[in-house]
Amino acid sequence: MDVANLISRVRDHYVEQFQAFIAQQREDGARGAAEVKFQLADGSSLFEKMYCADFVRNEGQAQVIEFIPEQVLSFTRIRGSFGQTALTIDHLRWDDVLLHHDAEQLPAEGLSGWFRRWFDPAEERYDEPAEFSKIVHSLTISTKSISADLGTAEPDAFWDMLQLLADAGATQIRVTASRDEDQTEQS
Repeated sequence: MDVANLISRVRDHYVEQFQAFIAQQREDGARGAAEVKFQLADGSSLFEKMYCADFVRNEGQAQVIEFIPEQVLSFTRIRGSFGQTALTIDHLRWDDVLLHHDAEQLPAEGLSGWFRRWFDPAEERYDEPAEFSKIVHSLTISTKSISADLGTAEPDAFWDMLQLLADAGATQIRVTASRDEDQTEQS
């Protein structure tokens, strides 16, 4: 199995559904915008306390509308390597990527650089005519895991995070999702 192709398919499958979700919001007459970034209050567990909502309705009072895909691609567990790091992909949901790792410590500068590139808090890559921003929607760092909603980011966001973990000394990475699967589509 071509893992790079699978990762791209998972991302594209998610983005196609996201695109339909945004179109449905607009067809329903909702005033609002897709991919709206928020700076959250102290106490938020999200990296840099930043979050990108899938859609925000602006009809009097702002209302965040989250997208939950109806279908996800399923596949059998993949075991392999990423450079010198053992890699297992149990499951992959683009909006719910959970990376378990054994790195002793993650580089703060590396995480910040990844976040600046893929969340783009300063909107340096903002392209007004583009349909989507190609950004990550959230990131949470725990002791031995990283959780991300990869949003509309390109597959390179996934690979760059694996590289960051490998560079930090991870000898094992396991990719899964925190949500249970109700409806799946065979890949």
